[in-house]
Amino acid sequence: MILDINKTEAQFAHISIKNNQLKAIVNVYQPETNDAFQYTYRNDAPVHEEFTDTVSRLGFHVEQLLGQTIPHLAVEGYYRQPSGDSELLTIYAAIRSERVCRLNFAVRVHLGAEDYPHMDRLLDDLARCEAEALKYIHEDKRFGCEMFIQFAA
Repeated sequence: MILDINKTEAQFAHISIKNNQLKAIVNVYQPETNDAFQYTYRNDAPVHEEFTDTVSRLGFHVEQLLGQTIPHLAVEGYYRQPSGDSELLTIYAAIRSERVCRLNFAVRVHLGAEDYPHMDRLLDDLARCEAEALKYIHEDKRFGCEMFIQFAA
């Protein structure tokens, strides 16, 4: 689904990387029609390294909120939901080795209600994740080699 960015207000509720593919749930409001809806985007191609690097920046916040450094931490996504006069952010992360998930984390922070010392950085990192996800949703971002594969086939 391609939406006209100029005619809609969109807010990400969920972004995740599973099996190296992007899944996003977006809440959309169209002021012209006074219509609100939610849609799920799934990318059928692997995500780019830029996207995984952007999402992995949230690992800093997982470690800060837990109060310890965690080797081999992999951030898998996050979920945003309203919570009173603020927004509850849940960051999902794991420690994986080969095919086994050794440990899962779900770290929560209230955006706008909690005194988290790195809040500005967290909001900036979330904005970067969402800007990168929009490249897949609105610009159909793909690997550059796909064109080569199509010509070679």
